[in-house]
Amino acid sequence: MEIIKRLNKMYELKSVYRFTSVGDRKESTAEHSWSSIMLADYFMTTLGIKVDRVKVYELIMYHDLAEIETWDIWANDFEWRKNKKELELKAMKKLSDEIPVVLKDKYIELYNEFEEKATLEAKFANAVEKIDAEIQCIFVKKDWEWWDEEMVENIKWIHYKEFPEIYDLCKKMINYCKENKYF
Repeated sequence: MEIIKRLNKMYELKSVYRFTSVGDRKESTAEHSWSSIMLADYFMTTLGIKVDRVKVYELIMYHDLAEIETWDIWANDFEWRKNKKELELKAMKKLSDEIPVVLKDKYIELYNEFEEKATLEAKFANAVEKIDAEIQCIFVKKDWEWWDEEMVENIKWIHYKEFPEIYDLCKKMINYCKENKYF
């Protein structure tokens, strides 16, 4: 039962909600992880990006687990974001003692690699994870009401610089938002 308890701790990600909408409710972080993995698979397949697929999937799968403790820190919550890295690092350390012991070192390693963008896989996983939210809510105008083009540039574009195709896709979505008066 101890293993079940520790596995169940990771399942708590299903009840952490994000800003983006899914129908008439908010998306869970677990759903965001799933759609980011699907998006990564799409980009790796269509763009021919040469990265270790399994590593990318694992980086995406594990990096948001800290949100079980911190919840999702929304991009527009500037006060809370000031301490985001500290809060998430503290949460990761706490959580690493609560998940299955056999996953502890792997979780810490993947979390750090993702946060430090230490590898091409981590940079790619970051880019995919960041654009996932825009793709998720591109046709949900109310989810954009607190965004403007400058915020997208300042918060998101830095993650796309090594992946021009993802950067171009983001630019197209921004143009769509401008044309449809989202901003």
